[in-house]
Amino acid sequence: MILDDGVKRLVDGAKRLVNGAKRLVNGAKRLDNGAKRLVNGAKRLVDGVKRLVNGVKRLDNGAKRLVDGAKRLIHEVQRLDDKKCRVNIANC
Repeated sequence: MILDDGVKRLVDGAKRLVNGAKRLVNGAKRLDNGAKRLVNGAKRLVDGVKRLVNGVKRLDNGAKRLVDGAKRLIHEVQRLDDKKCRVNIANC
């Protein structure tokens, strides 16, 4: 009787140990998956920031081209106005 109780306790303890080991393995898998997801998210964030920086650069270049075009337009209008003044002084 005492031996049977001891064996039952031993078996129950072994089952608990196995269940605990399974839980530990599942927790480790979850942790690994979470770490992978975190790394992938960080990579996506870095890629997004790179795309944002490239977009800002393109926007800046476009703004510079727009300003240069406006300057050229102003100079051309001034040149035509000066030409008109030279042809007909009464218009100035």
